[in-house]
Amino acid sequence: MPPEEFSFGNVLREHSDLAIEFESVVPMHHGLMPFIFVWSDGKYDEIESTIQSDRGVETITEVDQFDGGRLYKVGWSDSVPGLADAVLESRATLIEGVGTDDGWSFEIRFQEQERIEAFQECVREYDISLDLERLQAELEVSTSRKYDLTDKQYETLVTALEEGYFENPKEATLEEIGDELGVSGAAVTGRLRRGLTTVLSQTVMRGD
Repeated sequence: MPPEEFSFGNVLREHSDLAIEFESVVPMHHGLMPFIFVWSDGKYDEIESTIQSDRGVETITEVDQFDGGRLYKVGWSDSVPGLADAVLESRATLIEGVGTDDGWSFEIRFQEQERIEAFQECVREYDISLDLERLQAELEVSTSRKYDLTDKQYETLVTALEEGYFENPKEATLEEIGDELGVSGAAVTGRLRRGLTTVLSQTVMRGD
């Protein structure tokens, strides 16, 4: 999806080093995608101001800061129907959303065929420019689902391991892994952090 077809299109166009990610969420009225991760080398005041000017955004509040990025809570307006409404109305689950200056990519899960059809109808009704890259049946879902990882988190963890990122000393940098995956080093940081958190919570923290 082109950047301008979804929220934050202006800020993505203005900052080529910027990546915005949504956490995995279950749709709820007025609560869809409330948290975003913003990965950038800086200029957060300028980024926040541009996001606030988005007509689909009512409020943006900083929640946390960490290396290479920040976490924000977003209050959405009802002024512009779009992808979020299509996800909500079809009762789908947004697994992951990533935006860069190249465009937006989303991973969406549907429980039933009827929900896919409802989503497609919403996409047509709201005139959303959306290209389908892949459609998988539940039985074809990768083993990464065993640990509740998204496909991109799984791919990033495997790539980092194969490239020697976890070795001491490191045999690859975040930027090199990003080049391999076609994303920024900041985006790699976010995927690794959330992927490792998910794996640990599904294994070590669950015990026996």
